[in-house]
Amino acid sequence: MIAVITSTLFVNKGHSFFSSEERLAQTITTIQTLNRLNFSRLYLFDNSIQPIDHELLLAYSSKLEIYQTPQYSFTNKGLSEALLLLNNIHHLPVDTPVFKISGRYHPTANFVTPDFEDHPEADFIGVGKILNEKPPFVSTRAFYIKNRQVLEQMLMVAIEEMLAYSSSIHGIRSLFQSITSCFKPHIGARYQLSLEQALGRILKSGKNFHLLDHIGIEGYIAGSGNLEKITE
Repeated sequence: MIAVITSTLFVNKGHSFFSSEERLAQTITTIQTLNRLNFSRLYLFDNSIQPIDHELLLAYSSKLEIYQTPQYSFTNKGLSEALLLLNNIHHLPVDTPVFKISGRYHPTANFVTPDFEDHPEADFIGVGKILNEKPPFVSTRAFYIKNRQVLEQMLMVAIEEMLAYSSSIHGIRSLFQSITSCFKPHIGARYQLSLEQALGRILKSGKNFHLLDHIGIEGYIAGSGNLEKITE
């Protein structure tokens, strides 16, 4: 199994609660923790526009490979992450299970490493609420995917779903918007799904999945402008 870390060490647009130094420290912790686990290879995908220090990061793991793809950062962060993964997915080996984790989080002592052989029908293993949730969602902080082929397929459909959702009819409000748009066209999408919701909808529509109560990661989010430590 390999591990893929997604990061934006240097935010190129808008306000970020975390400084570049804090983001770097968080990602280093992610690399160090994954390096101690049984992953055959670590991949860091970063979409910063500014150059990142490859030598500094490579010093923390001999298993690490770094691929930087400078790209525009959309307001929808999930869209940016999906594009980052797709832009670099060809670097990953085929037919190999993938653990994806965001660079602000790291495995804990309770980290769960499921074997896809124990769940042969599963394409996705992670944390979320799908069957009885509207909208369904899965956490994209960390998850397992069967291989790069499945990841590529799901991300491509997820991007289409994220952009197309607002033009579909899901209830009275969206029906009204659809009718009014016939008389007053709206440029662009009124509302974009998050990547969490898009993947949840894809899984609910027929993809095989296995949900965990927890995956065993922790990190900080900036909830309402304040630091909040979460475990998942």
